[in-house]
Amino acid sequence: MSDLKKKLEELASPGTSGSDVRATNTPENWRPRSEVGADGGFAISSPHPMGNTPGAEEIMREHNLDPEEWIVTSARHGKWQTFNGDWLESSRINLAPRSPLSSLRDFDLEQLVDEIKTWKPGKAPKIVGGDGAYVHVGADKQLGKKAGSGGTDQTVGRILAGTEKSVHRLDGLRRFGLSLGTIVLPEVGDHVEGNVSQNGRLQGQASSDLGQTEQVRVGRRLLLQQIKTFAPLAERIVVPVVNGNHDEVTRQVAADPADGWNVEIASAVEDACRENPALAHVEFRYPSVGHQTLTVDINGTMIGLFHGHQFSTDVKKYLSGQMLGQTSLGGADVWISGHYHHFKSLDVGHRFWVQAPTVDPGSDWFRDRAGDQSKPSVLTLVVGGSYDPREFLGVIPLR
Repeated sequence: MSDLKKKLEELASPGTSGSDVRATNTPENWRPRSEVGADGGFAISSPHPMGNTPGAEEIMREHNLDPEEWIVTSARHGKWQTFNGDWLESSRINLAPRSPLSSLRDFDLEQLVDEIKTWKPGKAPKIVGGDGAYVHVGADKQLGKKAGSGGTDQTVGRILAGTEKSVHRLDGLRRFGLSLGTIVLPEVGDHVEGNVSQNGRLQGQASSDLGQTEQVRVGRRLLLQQIKTFAPLAERIVVPVVNGNHDEVTRQVAADPADGWNVEIASAVEDACRENPALAHVEFRYPSVGHQTLTVDINGTMIGLFHGHQFSTDVKKYLSGQMLGQTSLGGADVWISGHYHHFKSLDVGHRFWVQAPTVDPGSDWFRDRAGDQSKPSVLTLVVGGSYDPREFLGVIPLR
């Protein structure tokens, strides 16, 4: 059981689950039995004294099931008190056939969560002021994505490694003489894999290793960890957020594009920050109702955020339309988008557009179709004051 696997399970868990029920004999729901068909099923262990519950493989063998043919997709535990006052417990495991495409969770969430909780970046610089702003862009994490990414535990590892490298880059820029009193952590969409893209097919075991609520939970806890990492390093922390296509909650009805999983993750983290005086300098910004773009003033530089699914090939045409319509996005000095999973930039007159890479290395289907694959990276740049966003732009490569 690796540390990353333990960590992810804790991130995906809401905490202690289930209701306490006092019983005097074995509850009907916990009587040992199994119901297994070709597409899976469940098995319940025999009652055991507290602390002696068998493992998954032992439960399978108890019901004459071959552990090599089945994988455990989830587990539940129950306990009750007997007539003589002794406590017993039992476990129920839900099973799916083991195949190359059905290993629903080949990592340990608990171990991954433990690693995130104990992870800390290297030695950090002292808080400094200044009119410049250091920007660390989060794009297309697609937490829960399995195909092509090595699994969510590997994605989480890259996010943490990228955060640590970014902290050191910030320190290096300050040592170089840059006056950076603000840190911006834009979230430009597709924080989670979601359940709406490709007509819901991404919910399958071959594509996702986390359920929707687990994806959101992991995303929330990772974002809070990043904020806590950067918060001691600047006078002002700004977290501007827009939704991506994977962040859509539903496509069955016309939903508000400003209301999606990325905004939900950030707003929950904002609630947590409001309870901590040490995070009082952290600001969150969201799109207004009916909008999927956001423009924020960062120390005199207007940064426009949009996910990138709004255009197919010609970003300049899209931005020209925004300028012609005199929208807030059209009036930005710097635009940041994602969606396409690789770094790209373009001068638009005296203004600048940059497309953020992602910690996700790509998809098998895209590699087979196009022969190409993105390189996991994190985008950083400096804006505000007199700083030109092109001058100190950096792409931090990750493995």
